[in-house]
This record gives sequence, structure tokens and C-alpha cells, in this order.
Amino acid sequence: MITEHLITRLDHQAAQRMAEKVREGRRRALSSISRCAVVVTDDGRETRELIFDRPPTISQLAERVGPDIWVVSISMRRVPRRERLALMMAAE
Repeated sequence: MITEHLITRLDHQAAQRMAEKVREGRRRALSSISRCAVVVTDDGRETRELIFDRPPTISQLAERVGPDIWVVSISMRRVPRRERLALMMAAE
């Protein structure tokens, strides 16, 4: 015989799995419309911004800018809708 407690527990587990799928889908969607902007400097006065499709690892940063660079900031920026549309059109 199936008890009320079992039904409630299974319903709660199903809701948790569905919520996790939604969160994962949202993460994928946001990552596809966002870019990682890393601001670096080598002299402490002048900065330059590097754009990555995904947040880079330390080794990826070192490969791209060299070992004697300081990271000033890292932020995620949304790609403007106009640019996303242009990328989709170019892909066709």
C-alpha cells in the first residue's frame, strides 16, 4: 500500500529534480549570451581589457598575456542583443 508520506516524498524529489534542470538551463542560456571581461595591467597605470567566451583559467590567462601581468578585475558582461543577432545571421 502506498502511503501519503511516500507520495509526498516522491513529489518533493521530482520537484527538486525539475528545479535543478531549470537552474542548469538558465546557466547555459546566460553563458551563451555573456562574455567574461578581464582587465589586466603590467605597469599599474595603464590597463587593457581582454574578452573571453568563458571565464578563463589562470593558465589560459598566462598563455594570453604572459606571466608578469596583474589582474585588476574580472566581470561577466552580457553580449548586446544586436551583436547576438548579427552572430546568428553570420552563422547561417
